[in-house]
Amino acid sequence: MSDARAASAIYDLGYQPYTGHRFGRLHAFRSLFHFSFAGAFGVGRGEKAKSMPALIMTAVYLPAVVQVGVASASGITTFIQYAGYLRFTAFLIALFAAAQAPELIVTDKQHGVLSLYLSRPLTAMDYALAKLCALIAAMLVITLGPQMILFLGKVFIGASPWVAFKAEWTKLFPIIGGTLMTSIFIASIGLLLASFAARRGYATAAVIVFFLLLPPLVEMFRSVTSGDIKRYTVLFHPVYLIMGFADWLFDIEAKRYTAIGRAELPGQLYLYVMLAASALCITWLLRRVRRIEA
Repeated sequence: MSDARAASAIYDLGYQPYTGHRFGRLHAFRSLFHFSFAGAFGVGRGEKAKSMPALIMTAVYLPAVVQVGVASASGITTFIQYAGYLRFTAFLIALFAAAQAPELIVTDKQHGVLSLYLSRPLTAMDYALAKLCALIAAMLVITLGPQMILFLGKVFIGASPWVAFKAEWTKLFPIIGGTLMTSIFIASIGLLLASFAARRGYATAAVIVFFLLLPPLVEMFRSVTSGDIKRYTVLFHPVYLIMGFADWLFDIEAKRYTAIGRAELPGQLYLYVMLAASALCITWLLRRVRRIEA
């Protein structure tokens, strides 16, 4: 016993409290946003995680470049249509949401790191909004980028770019507003559905089922209804909703033989429904994350 006491020693390691600069809540929010934004494109993960974002990026940017090239070769600038391209990219960002929304929120639950994120100074609302903003920003890369290629192509195809810009610059507001609203609409739905799942596969399936199963269900309901009920049913169809919004935004009259044309609803009504649906999904998402914090 005496030998053990003689061999033991007490060392003063000089533990001291942290006295450096504390960056606070805003810095934590920005860091989580940047990390989630990069994660949406598979940055910092394996090659498999990068494959889906890369395929979708190729699918949305390549047709825009081809469209500008054909318009330049033929000299027909009307070949470039912003509204049609917004409808085209809407389906692809729905696939993007199905693939990447689970990576942003379900992975944290699976790895048990939510309690670390939700410790001070980051709150549950900060966490949810950072994830949502990151997904929206990632979708804007997919939606706004090709639209800007189309816009710049239409401006520089003409003999006088400045004259073409003065005639075309008013389209910037619908382009930015349309891509932003569509991204918010799909991102809020995708992230909310993903928040209910315990595994990434289930979350991906839930988002895909919503955007693929809801349209045929709405069509079935429309086939057995008539009058005003049938007209307003298009507002529950996510594809028709985005199409009607795009037509109204770019002042395009829907063809009479289409469901949107036959509905004859005010164009701004599509915007109001998208805003209401997005607000509902975001509010529900915030409440779900707050329960985890509690």
